[in-house]
Amino acid sequence: MLAQNTNLANAHSGYKQLRRGFSSWTEVMNAPVEAVQRTIAVCGLARLRARRMQALLRDIKSRHEKLDLQFLAYYEPEAAFEYLTSYYGIGPKTAAYTLLFSFNMPLFPVDKGIHRMAKRLKIVRPKAGEAETGQTIERTLSSPAKQCFPLHVLMFDHAKRFCRPRNPKCRQCNLVMICPSGKLRLRHRKSKEIDAAPPKSRRPRPIILSRRASAGLVKHGDGEIG
Repeated sequence: MLAQNTNLANAHSGYKQLRRGFSSWTEVMNAPVEAVQRTIAVCGLARLRARRMQALLRDIKSRHEKLDLQFLAYYEPEAAFEYLTSYYGIGPKTAAYTLLFSFNMPLFPVDKGIHRMAKRLKIVRPKAGEAETGQTIERTLSSPAKQCFPLHVLMFDHAKRFCRPRNPKCRQCNLVMICPSGKLRLRHRKSKEIDAAPPKSRRPRPIILSRRASAGLVKHGDGEIG
């Protein structure tokens, strides 16, 4: 929840400050909202996040009488996904991240970088949403249980380092030969470089003195021309 609409650096910083400020999730749930808000201020929208977090903790406590989600390990992935998304403020991406990273379930969370990369590679249709992209990638894997986690990490890192939203590093990308967008970008860049290149200068023709005699070129002394 802390990572929604902010970068990972801020989310990690806010989480560390939250855990330093409170010794347990029960303390977070029962603390004044202003106290929780101060610890996660770096994430932005701190008051809204603090209220939603406390509401989520109270909802979990009321359903299960304790603040623990370890029972999800015994759920099927689809059932666990539906359970998490039933909470207010938990969307498909947050649920998929939680189940993949905490329980190693074969779900493929899609952030903006992976979504952008999938579209450029034409893995999904141009108007596909993030949820559809995740489901499409899951279906293409021969062994989702073994491949979802490493593929997600690799695509996340690749999108961040090379497949950037602006000025992607297509020349350094190992996937450019199978990427329609990358090949088109390189062709376009090459044509622009050709258009911008200065015209080749003509090689100067050698001066033959005998042809310049009529122009008044006269030899003086030992080969000097005046």
